[in-house]
Amino acid sequence: MFNLAMIITAAGRSTRFPPNKLLEKLEDRTAIEHTVNTFVDFDLDTFVILGYQSELIQEVLMNRFDDRIIYEFNTQFHSGLSSSVITGVKAAGRTYDYWCFCPGDKPFIQRKTVELLIDKLKSEQPLILCPRHQGKPGHPTFFSTELSPFFLAATGDTGGRQVMETFQTETLFVDVPDEGVHLDMDYYLEFENAR
Repeated sequence: MFNLAMIITAAGRSTRFPPNKLLEKLEDRTAIEHTVNTFVDFDLDTFVILGYQSELIQEVLMNRFDDRIIYEFNTQFHSGLSSSVITGVKAAGRTYDYWCFCPGDKPFIQRKTVELLIDKLKSEQPLILCPRHQGKPGHPTFFSTELSPFFLAATGDTGGRQVMETFQTETLFVDVPDEGVHLDMDYYLEFENAR
């Protein structure tokens, strides 16, 4: 049995694009709905880490996905991304083989990319697996739950990047033709504002 936990961080304060970039509409739904929808039909448990405007985000997601998501509240969300990562790791625990992390503002990732990454993960079983597009690492990134102590020691506004840097030689990078692995809502909103 291969157990995966999908941890989507959605607790940030959206200081660059207030009031909340996760609730920005892209066509027929919000950015956070697009991101969650990319993962929710795979054989994994989906955790969404809430913080800033948690009630608004949870309401949007519950209306669309009902009870298919596990919600966790990060009381320390103002202290940076690492607090959301730690909240997710503690919530999911060590019963999984891998934790998969993705920020909530990544609505452009293609489902076929996720399928490819999961297949690669199952066949290769590296310590860390990360998609890469044109030489640039992206999301979702998969970490073996063996790395739990390193995540629990994370601080500040970094997620798995610190852990990946520590175990760079044990990270499997998978080149994908999907620009969505590194495009986020900041990029989209900057583009829209410029236009």
